[in-house]
Amino acid sequence: MSSDELCPALLECFGIILCGYIAGRANIITSTQAKGLGNFVSKFALPALLFKNMVLLDLSNVIWPFLWSILIAKVCVYFVVCVLTLIVASPDNRFNKAGIYSIFATQSNDFAMGCPIVEALYKRTNPQYLQYIYLVAPVTLIFLNPLGFAFCEIQKWRNQDNYQQCKILIVGCIILQVLKNPVVFMVIIGLIAHLVLQHNIPAFMTKFVGCLADSFGGTALFYLGLSMVGQLGKLTRSTFVTVVLLLTAKLLLMPLICKNMVDLLDHSNTSALNHSSLSNYAFLYGVLPSAPSVAIYAAYYNVDIEIVTSGMVICTFLSAPIMYVSAWLLSIRRLDAQRVMVSLQSVTFHMSILSLILLVWTFTVILLSKKVKRLPHLLTVNLFLAQFITCIGMILWSYVVEGNGLVGQVLTFTLLCTSLYSTYVWPAIIALSLVLMKKYGDLKVSPGVLVIAGWGVPTLVTAVLLICGEEVSDMIDSSFIYGKPQIICTSVVAALSILLGGGSLMYLSRGSRTQTDHTREGNSVVAVVTEVEQEIQTNFDPINSSGEHNGGKPLLEIY
Repeated sequence: MSSDELCPALLECFGIILCGYIAGRANIITSTQAKGLGNFVSKFALPALLFKNMVLLDLSNVIWPFLWSILIAKVCVYFVVCVLTLIVASPDNRFNKAGIYSIFATQSNDFAMGCPIVEALYKRTNPQYLQYIYLVAPVTLIFLNPLGFAFCEIQKWRNQDNYQQCKILIVGCIILQVLKNPVVFMVIIGLIAHLVLQHNIPAFMTKFVGCLADSFGGTALFYLGLSMVGQLGKLTRSTFVTVVLLLTAKLLLMPLICKNMVDLLDHSNTSALNHSSLSNYAFLYGVLPSAPSVAIYAAYYNVDIEIVTSGMVICTFLSAPIMYVSAWLLSIRRLDAQRVMVSLQSVTFHMSILSLILLVWTFTVILLSKKVKRLPHLLTVNLFLAQFITCIGMILWSYVVEGNGLVGQVLTFTLLCTSLYSTYVWPAIIALSLVLMKKYGDLKVSPGVLVIAGWGVPTLVTAVLLICGEEVSDMIDSSFIYGKPQIICTSVVAALSILLGGGSLMYLSRGSRTQTDHTREGNSVVAVVTEVEQEIQTNFDPINSSGEHNGGKPLLEIY
């Protein structure tokens, strides 16, 4: 997989999606017409595509370790998202969110997006890769999605009084949701036909099924663009953090686990080239955006529809640059290592100069605003200072790395490494300080303690690395100059910072949403009380001195 091969495939897919979006935004195709197009895609074109490919499926060419690797990766991501949601979400709807969020992070848009991209990339070199799409998607829908439906049904059961009846209906609702999915139903029919028809579609059905199946690709992409119209407007400040975390799980965590699982479990390939190709394919599959059907599930169970729909749109458009950059990064191993290092060093040097200019401007704005001594601006200034020192360290490193001065290299590396680790730590500290200030109204700890932690932890890690690590010869990249110990230290610091910062932001998002719900409930109560008071005043006007009521009529005439 190379960026030159991927670019036309991405242009083909996202160009059609953009056409659909423009048609919907300009009202060239109305919502009613779009609904009809969606019905055609889901009830005619997709079942025909599945039936055709399941009948023609050649199981003898399937590399089963690759299939298990993808499934294990999906289970891991599903488990992580589910557990974190159950821990952080509000008890009122934690099971609903756990089910829908887990499906969002694991169900890819396999057919509308995956099939055209995989076919364009591997049609000439590895055409058998396309059949994995038809094997992975049904297994996901049959095993993982029902778990999400079960969580949603459990939440409905907990919110109702008739527990016994709901217990009986939970299993039935889950089975119905699974069987109603045309993908699952047609895969079962296709597998039966695969055995009965002996891998061949009858001649009288070939053109009919083929024509319907061929109509799926462009139509599905066009409808995907139509379905995105107006969805981003539903994104609010309180839901933004949740969307970012879901996108991180889908677009970053999923492809990395898929690739690593294939590297770990696929020992059947004796050729290093085939193994590398499968590993890259697993990464590409993991980057595929979430399926639009997740929004249907969210609407059915009334669970954070604005988060799921906005996340689906952003995920779709973010997947294109991530795929392209990933293809370029994965092709680096075919290039000369020294040339790549020199190119990266040049890029970091010029980016550091640009960052310095922007940071000077940022410092000027903060100083003029006179908010430096306030919280959390005091902590934010430390983050900017760490970034400033990191840029200076990168510029100095490009000069001392080629020299023979050992002292200069050690001092520059110490400055660079400490400030770089500090840029990882400070976002988590800032998020934690916001949580403490929101919960207690005050920081509860001295700001100096947080400043010491923000600079002390990176300094300690850098000192341990300098004492215990061994410098790798002929290495000019400061990120890998101490080899595996440096990679481990960087990964641990970054992971802990992500966990602390992400958990704090999710707590803030949850608190903001709870406060918003309470405000809405309070406003609705006030509105109801006001309405009742007006009604009472209308029906029971004060009685005048003549004993009349309601516009001068005697009181007895009303009753």
